Amino acid sequence: MSGSLDPDRALRSAVDAAHTAGDVLLRGFSSSDKEARTKGHRNNPVTIYDRRSEEAIVRIITAEHPDDGILSEESDESQGTSGRRWIVDPLDGTSNFLAGIPQFAVSIALALGENVVLGCVYDPIRGETFTAVRGSGAYLNEQRIRVSQRATLNGSVLGVGLSFDPERRTEMLNQMRRLVGRAGVLRTLGSAALDFAYVAAARFDATWYLALHAWDVAAGGLLVEEAGGRLTDLQGRTMQDLRFGVVASNGRLHDEFLDALA
Repeated sequence: MSGSLDPDRALRSAVDAAHTAGDVLLRGFSSSDKEARTKGHRNNPVTIYDRRSEEAIVRIITAEHPDDGILSEESDESQGTSGRRWIVDPLDGTSNFLAGIPQFAVSIALALGENVVLGCVYDPIRGETFTAVRGSGAYLNEQRIRVSQRATLNGSVLGVGLSFDPERRTEMLNQMRRLVGRAGVLRTLGSAALDFAYVAAARFDATWYLALHAWDVAAGGLLVEEAGGRLTDLQGRTMQDLRFGVVASNGRLHDEFLDALA
């Protein structure tokens, strides 16, 4: 991974940070004080618990890896000097969190340059910790996981990532219409990180989004790849720009899925 970086130590840091942040979120989830403001689009909320979760993660990462940079959804990026960068979403699924829906996660990834080499997605409600180190497979609570074996869209279970933006949401609904006669199940769960983790764990056969940010996909995307799946943009290309969308699948039905979306 790097001459000066121990991947086991880095993974322990990620899991420790994710679990600590998850404890913060669990306390907030049961609280009546969930005051929120909006950022960017009016339907995109952020709460004080996004910030508290982020602070817990940054505190642990900076203490254990002080030379590394950190890119987090809720703060300005810190560059670092090591060439390594942690990519953090302290609360993926804020709308669910606010509504009392128990479907949200902490997502932490580590990148060397543009290459994500480590990922952790933690669901504090279910106590599920998804982890991956590049080249070493994907795991759920330290048990190896692999993508599903379904070979076609017929009867497939698909995760649907709806945007906050009304125009993108309409476009996504148009794409869904092309799939309703072929997919067995379409599910909108509200957390991109968990959608990708569910593909890795064979709960979903595929999921897709019209556009994402790095913190939405960094950890979950690595989980999919390390579980034997495939990750591309909506045109089937290796992802270079997340504004061109993300498709994650078990690999077997990927091309058919792309054709259906097109």
